[in-house]
Amino acid sequence: MKVFLKRAAGCAALAVSLCSVQASADEYWQFSLGADYSTGDYGDVIDTDMLAVPVGVKYQGDGFWARASVPYVRVTGPEGVIPGDGGVTRGNGNGNGNGNGNAGGGTGDTVVSDTRSGIGDVNLSAGYTLPIGDRTWFDVIGKVKLPTASEAKYLGTGTTDFTAMGEVLHSFGNVSVALNGGRRFNGSNDLYQLDDVWLAGGGVYAVAGEGLTLGLGYEWREGALDTSPDRSEATASATFKVNPSLLLQGYGYTGFSEGSPDVGAGVQVLYRIGAD
Repeated sequence: MKVFLKRAAGCAALAVSLCSVQASADEYWQFSLGADYSTGDYGDVIDTDMLAVPVGVKYQGDGFWARASVPYVRVTGPEGVIPGDGGVTRGNGNGNGNGNGNAGGGTGDTVVSDTRSGIGDVNLSAGYTLPIGDRTWFDVIGKVKLPTASEAKYLGTGTTDFTAMGEVLHSFGNVSVALNGGRRFNGSNDLYQLDDVWLAGGGVYAVAGEGLTLGLGYEWREGALDTSPDRSEATASATFKVNPSLLLQGYGYTGFSEGSPDVGAGVQVLYRIGAD
């Protein structure tokens, strides 16, 4: 049994929101377009490569924000592996162990690699920022994953998942530190009976020059099955604010467990309407 957990391309937006929350209470709309590539063996004998092209929209109000995003994904790797948060190899969820033999410890069948592509799952999130000091903020965050990805193409599990989490951000001037934690309530069906999992993370973000912010973050999450490896990975990012409306970002990441990709990288363009 194996869980395949990828780095969501939307991670790029995290550094932007963390480093700007204390600097602006402007109301604006933000539109984003990105590209994210990752590769890893996930405990298998051959690698799985994935390209994701996410598009998103975000509304930022006075203390409140809401975001929606959906990626187009292209995956090349062992047949039957489902990409995305909470994805599993078919057969892992029903307890009968009848996987396709591609995962480590499988049946020993010949590993079959294929390429499939299509629209991924829709991700919705919203949060409210509460000031708890002159330089400290607390975010209450809720997330929903809607099963819009094709089950037939192994692009999604067909389950609706919910996440509840909190995040604390403290600013030391040009440097901000964040810590977060929460619980993900994974949906289940006849094929994919996923467990609810704990998650945690944090990061350090620093203003390195006019318009330039650098970030270094870490994420951990439990595996969605008792036999699944945890997700554990670190991300480094650089965000450049061209003007109040346009931000550019690049990032790279690496995993420390079989539940994460070996390496990955991405870019993102964010355009804001109404920001000063």
